[in-house]
Amino acid sequence: MPIRVDLLALEPNLPGQACLTVKKWQGAEEHLEFSIQRNQDHFYLQEGQVWSNNPFWFQVSRFSVAASGEALEAQVGPEVVDPLLEGGANSQYRIELREQGPGQSDVGVVRPGMGLLPSTAGGETRSTYGAAQLSTPIAPQAQIPELPELVLPETEAPAEPEPLAAEPVYTPPPAPAKKSNKGLIGLLIVVLLLIAAAVGFWLIKRAPAPAAPAVAATPTADAEACTVESMNSLPELTFVQTCIKAAPDSARLLEIINQAKAGKHCGVAQRLYANRAQAGDALIANAYAHEYDPKYLQASDCFPAADNATAAYWYETILTQDPNNAEARQRFEELQK
Repeated sequence: MPIRVDLLALEPNLPGQACLTVKKWQGAEEHLEFSIQRNQDHFYLQEGQVWSNNPFWFQVSRFSVAASGEALEAQVGPEVVDPLLEGGANSQYRIELREQGPGQSDVGVVRPGMGLLPSTAGGETRSTYGAAQLSTPIAPQAQIPELPELVLPETEAPAEPEPLAAEPVYTPPPAPAKKSNKGLIGLLIVVLLLIAAAVGFWLIKRAPAPAAPAVAATPTADAEACTVESMNSLPELTFVQTCIKAAPDSARLLEIINQAKAGKHCGVAQRLYANRAQAGDALIANAYAHEYDPKYLQASDCFPAADNATAAYWYETILTQDPNNAEARQRFEELQK
């Protein structure tokens, strides 16, 4: 039975570095070696990130057993990661793993997983890391001591009307005692009401206005992220990233993929398929498997020929999420024959 091989990003992600994960390997864990062959010209990856028609074997002294106990893992560097990331939209890679010297040998399909970075992305990663470090000294700038500077001048304002309340106390002496007392009380009540109204108005004016909901802008941004116009105007990777971030549902994503195929944006179709399929979307993974399955293949510029191993890979991906998927299991088993 073919082995299942994945090239996955490390945690934390490091440019030019990846984890080579192998499942269903029946041989030893030590003294292994592997070769990688691409489909378009059947050349083999060589030392120095070049391709040649002669097999070259990358030696691994020992694979580690994954935490799940179901796979073997080994870290690989730019000599493997960079050439696979540079492959075209239709590039497929066959990997053969064997024991050094006579022994167990098996083959499978390997392709770069989402999130992998080429070694040339090191500068971007360092700048991101530097920004995270700067977050510590930046934090004190958000201190609240500045708030009193805004509040103190305003809190003193209500105290200014107090002399107004005091003036009537000294102005009514010439008036008769009974009338002056009643007039004074009435005037004080009016003044107090005016002060209360002024304070209330001031408080309402100072109260922060309720935040306007930002949801209204989202549909527009999401709608524009996955349009044919954006696909034609943006760089391939930028379009894929923005469209994935918009998170269209499975049916809408299939429409976008079909538009990409029709416009011969084969890299876009491949990347959208792989991202959602690897994330566990069974509908997308099934559609992707059909692109390579000889039973369902409809040849196009982006998917010109059947590839049993690749179709089986995506059917197996479905089964890891849904072991009871009868169609995926049937096609997976038939493609293994």
